Amino acid sequence: MSAMYRTEEVTRAPRTSPLVGWLMLAGGVLYFVGGSMHPKEDPPGVSLKEHLLVMYEDPIWYPAHAVFFVGMVLLAASLVTLVRGGSLRPVRAAHALAVVAAVTTTLAAAGSLLHLVSGSDADRIAAGRSTPITDVQVIVETITVPAFGVSIAALAVVGAMTGTIGNWVAAVLGVIGGVAYALAGGTFLLTDRLDFLFPVSSGIALWALAAGIGLLLRGRAARRAVMQP
Repeated sequence: MSAMYRTEEVTRAPRTSPLVGWLMLAGGVLYFVGGSMHPKEDPPGVSLKEHLLVMYEDPIWYPAHAVFFVGMVLLAASLVTLVRGGSLRPVRAAHALAVVAAVTTTLAAAGSLLHLVSGSDADRIAAGRSTPITDVQVIVETITVPAFGVSIAALAVVGAMTGTIGNWVAAVLGVIGGVAYALAGGTFLLTDRLDFLFPVSSGIALWALAAGIGLLLRGRAARRAVMQP
């Protein structure tokens, strides 16, 4: 096969933009860093609002959630770019789940911004007043966090099965992180018994790192193959 014919063949096939890999890689790093910075205080025998007050008053609240928010935005941007690029369209299941993941991650990113600014309710909690931002935030995240976690877990599995995104090692991390985040976020309003699962959601970040690196390496290999005579 000539280099010209191979180039024409690859050009006709949908290709994943390197931007997807870079965005996913950067998003995974910031997601992991922001999550690891999150206040760890979980005093026993306190109400939900009292628990939130302890975290809101932690000086690391805003830096941690700002970093996490940017990570979520980059992850959402990577998935939206992936879907818009159309490289997964030949694999219908992978493309459909990427669409779902792009939507849920975008919504979860918006929820993480609300989570960030909910710290402004600290004085209102301390004074025993109403907390409109916090009240909306916990309801929004009870919906968006499970949807985000489950969609990432599903995409990780189907991506590994079809060879389109990540591999089975990355998929295991994505499933563990996604399911843990879904369970912890979905039950936050009802019980704190699953709060210990929140740090486990870093598996999502590790999946994004592995998937992003894999996409970049795959793209580089494809370009090298095109250039070979």
